Amino acid sequence: MRLWNAWRRMHGWWLLMVAAAVGAFGSLLASSLPALAGSAMVAVASGLAGMLTVRAERSIDRRPSLEPPRVRRGAVRRVRELDDPLAVGVHPAFALVTESGEVDDCPPFVRRDRSDDLEDALRSGGFVLVVGESTAGKTRAAFEAMRVCLPDHVFVRPLSRDELAGALDAAARHDKSVLWLDDLELYLGANGLTAEMVSSLLAAPKGHRVVLATMRSHERARYSPRFARRAGDDQQHSFRRAGEALNLAREVRIDRLWSSKERQGAADRADDRRIARALEQADHFGVAQYLAAGPELFKEWQDAWGSWPEGRPRAAALVTAAVDVRRAGYHLPLPVAFLQALHQSYLDMPTRSHLRLETWEEALEWATEPLHATSSLLMPAADHHYVAFDYLADAADDASSVPDVPSHAWEAVTAFVPPADAIDVAWAAFLRHRLDVAERALTRALAGGRHEAAHDFAFMMRETGRDEDVLTWLEGAVRAATQAGAPPEEIILLRDQIAWWIGGRFEGHGDIHTAYDLAETVVADSTRILGADHPLTLKSRITQIRQLGDVRSPEEALAMAREVADIAARVHGTDHWTHRNARFEVAVWTLYCGDRHRAVQRWRDLAEDEVTENPADVEDCLRNITAVLNELDDPAFNAQLVQWLEALAESARTNGGVEQPTPENIPSQPARGRGDRLVRTATTEAATARVVLSPHGAYAASRDGPRSGRPIPRGCVSGAGALRASGSGRFRRGSRRWSHRPGFLER
Repeated sequence: MRLWNAWRRMHGWWLLMVAAAVGAFGSLLASSLPALAGSAMVAVASGLAGMLTVRAERSIDRRPSLEPPRVRRGAVRRVRELDDPLAVGVHPAFALVTESGEVDDCPPFVRRDRSDDLEDALRSGGFVLVVGESTAGKTRAAFEAMRVCLPDHVFVRPLSRDELAGALDAAARHDKSVLWLDDLELYLGANGLTAEMVSSLLAAPKGHRVVLATMRSHERARYSPRFARRAGDDQQHSFRRAGEALNLAREVRIDRLWSSKERQGAADRADDRRIARALEQADHFGVAQYLAAGPELFKEWQDAWGSWPEGRPRAAALVTAAVDVRRAGYHLPLPVAFLQALHQSYLDMPTRSHLRLETWEEALEWATEPLHATSSLLMPAADHHYVAFDYLADAADDASSVPDVPSHAWEAVTAFVPPADAIDVAWAAFLRHRLDVAERALTRALAGGRHEAAHDFAFMMRETGRDEDVLTWLEGAVRAATQAGAPPEEIILLRDQIAWWIGGRFEGHGDIHTAYDLAETVVADSTRILGADHPLTLKSRITQIRQLGDVRSPEEALAMAREVADIAARVHGTDHWTHRNARFEVAVWTLYCGDRHRAVQRWRDLAEDEVTENPADVEDCLRNITAVLNELDDPAFNAQLVQWLEALAESARTNGGVEQPTPENIPSQPARGRGDRLVRTATTEAATARVVLSPHGAYAASRDGPRSGRPIPRGCVSGAGALRASGSGRFRRGSRRWSHRPGFLER
């Protein structure tokens, strides 16, 4: 294949020479002809030369397309047949021409510190996700591990999110297959990968199937427990579904900066001068990062802001526009017309109105020209589409010199993206504190038939205190979904969310009777349409349970919670989100039936069962344990709990996950890459517990930061935030994301 690529490039240069000759000959011949005939001759010659030039450029440009060539229908490729890392998404490096004339744009592979872990994960099968910064070497490490461990597996790679379902079917047809999802974020979102898809592929009893994906750290962080919904909440909406799918993965993290062991391995390959040069910069850049020219490209982009001809201001504006679109949450290639229109708004800024500009053609040529034959600032795709090199978006967010996404870019992106992708844009805006943009994007999604956008809106408004707008959105979404003939699952889910919100709106003072009546109706409708054991029916019953305990009695709520937990375990399994949520409700109503010790133990058991797979749910359990700790008049039990919390935090801090510490009963399997949030929560709750049990009283706590130190009455502390004592003597919520049940987190 490498020889073929070299010949293709040489062929391209010959075509350029022929194109130039055709153009010159046409002009010369036209000068000896009458005006009309001469013009026609020039037109014909120019057209032929242009066609040859396009073919020449395609031959010379060896870089792999963002959309790899389609495999013939019925054709099967085994992993052992893959010999070109660039064809599966590896960034090209500086090109070398060997003595035989072969073009070598991929240096030899240097094993990474996590290569053994990655290979072990692939041999075990399942969903394996390689996470790291852009140009950290994720894709190359995954590719080489796959070649070592899975040579006989069928290689399946969907070209886009729309082809994901077909790719899953293709992978399922073979006993040995690997589904390759480089840049996993492109396959998430509306109509994207879900936990059900992954589980269905991997559940087949015969064979060995693997889902092997890569994902940039910046993108992985978007689906962290901090922003994800609680398990089972709004199961249909895209953001939560993506998070649930990610929770199934065994994550392997690849660091951008190389360790001393990795550098030694690279030194053994230093006969390749590209690796030797990368090692010289290894104190500042990762070796893979340097090979892909990421830092140099970023510098070229920033240095281009200056008047022509010293600078390339139009090209800099063009690249900035493409980078900001990616920072705004849209990662697919953009049509050149859109980029041409958007880039002008960056040049129209008052601080840049004085710049002398190059032509549009010159700007586009410069932005797409590979640096040292590696990556370019803009990566070409099919049909005159372009996308910014992913490293630039990450680097821009990390650089204080690069402004945040401006308003005119948000407006353009929101107006451009399809309704399904508008939800991703809304989340990007929300995480950048642009709630106005998020609301516009969700409005576009809802108008385009994406009714799940109402769930996203409810979550964002709940986080920002705009409770009064949520019901309006949810009720409007129900009407729109009903009129559009949406699937009953969507409508039931929306109605269930309304019942939940009515019961818990306005700082815990919800209309529990109205909420209970609505939840009862939703349960009846879901049972009739979907069946009594359907996950959404069970979810609706959990919503009903939350209201039942207040409308009737905690004992009835506890009995129903136990019933739902039993059904969920029997029908869907103990790992299903409906069973986890029902167990949480059992703990809640055990507490309100007066058995504090057993309630705490249930939360503890649930935390231990979920710590490796669902760290967000563990946080809920820990906070609620701390919230009732000082109600327990049992010093020995309390001391054991504090010790358990501290051991949990220390183990997660030490191992990047949770391994077997002291005391016993801490889960033994690590959850590497997802422990940071858990470390902070467990540490915070352990500290809170010690303060609660101290003779000096309790102190209020900030949910996401250090303790505030503001004294409040004993008996009113939760690690999730300060709780105020209500007139009933129970806790009630005083912070975010609390249910109407005072002091307990929503699930």
